[in-house]
Amino acid sequence: MNREAVPGALAELLREYGRLAIAFSGGVDSTFLAAAAREVLGRDKVLLLFADSAFAAAREKAFALAWARSADLTLETVPMAVLGSPEIVRNDPRRCYFCKKLLMAALSDRARAKGFAVLADGANLDDRTDYRPGAQAADELGIRHPLCEAAMDKAAIRRAARALGLPNHDAPAAACLASRIPAGMPVSEAKLRAVEAGEEILLACRFAGARLRHYGALAKIEVAPADLERAFAMRDELLSKLLPLGFRNIALDLAGYRRGAVNGAPESGQTTTQQPS
Repeated sequence: MNREAVPGALAELLREYGRLAIAFSGGVDSTFLAAAAREVLGRDKVLLLFADSAFAAAREKAFALAWARSADLTLETVPMAVLGSPEIVRNDPRRCYFCKKLLMAALSDRARAKGFAVLADGANLDDRTDYRPGAQAADELGIRHPLCEAAMDKAAIRRAARALGLPNHDAPAAACLASRIPAGMPVSEAKLRAVEAGEEILLACRFAGARLRHYGALAKIEVAPADLERAFAMRDELLSKLLPLGFRNIALDLAGYRRGAVNGAPESGQTTTQQPS
């Protein structure tokens, strides 16, 4: 790795912490933070904690575990029963707050038990421009945000991650599977697994960063605007692969993928492809 790729402001913060536990998802932000912490503090002063819940995709967990091994960093998985919380399952607009409060409290307890007084996440400056009630929960628990404190946005993180040789420096943005279920529609294990399976299908069809939104009998897929024409051309293939997941209708959002698309009411502006009767 290239220690010079760690910005000075971030390196100074890390040295102030001395020892650092990181809420590690395997996304580019937390991976970069983990790599930077290892460079500055050394492996024995860094602990990665993965919140293992129904909201985490199997692919993301596998990457997190594999990367931690390759980086020679200690990673512990912390089981989280998110679907045991009525506040989370009912999925009102504050669902992320309750979920983050539950997860970060458990990770904080594990960090302290392991001798780490500081727990940090991979939040960056761009996250503060989106609707993220979970950020309030993290702040209430005293979680540190070193990438924000070092004034790093997503573009800066990707540049630094590339300089460090991280394999996911250009990976599409990710979010928990519950974010694919519109606010006001209860979350369930079945819905989460359908979303996960659907997005695996979209990825296999080379729609990087695509989303599958779960509206009950309707699945709405969002792809990059540049991929809309190809997605429509593949409608028969997509129908044959996605309908068996339990949906009656498949919609293609003409606006393309955008962050926070289901934070409020279901969107308009979509075309629906329906299973023949």
